[in-house]
Amino acid sequence: MTGGRMILWIGRHQVGLSLAMVVLWLANATIQIIAIANGDTGTNGRHIFSLVLALLLAVLSAASAVIALTSRTKKTAKDQPHRVDP
Repeated sequence: MTGGRMILWIGRHQVGLSLAMVVLWLANATIQIIAIANGDTGTNGRHIFSLVLALLLAVLSAASAVIALTSRTKKTAKDQPHRVDP
């Protein structure tokens, strides 16, 4: 893909990409929870820090998906012609 086409593709699929990031960050958080449940906090609380970071990034990715979906629906409604009923 050329640069312009890739940007258009990302723009069209932004909601899906954001939701995919949510799934990946929640999977990472699950791995950290399993490690903590097994009694391993890692060096200097590495698993705990990673868990908090993964949950924060999952929330931010979800917010990004909501914002992208909201802007898409507003843009779609704005593009449609307005009918005036007599």
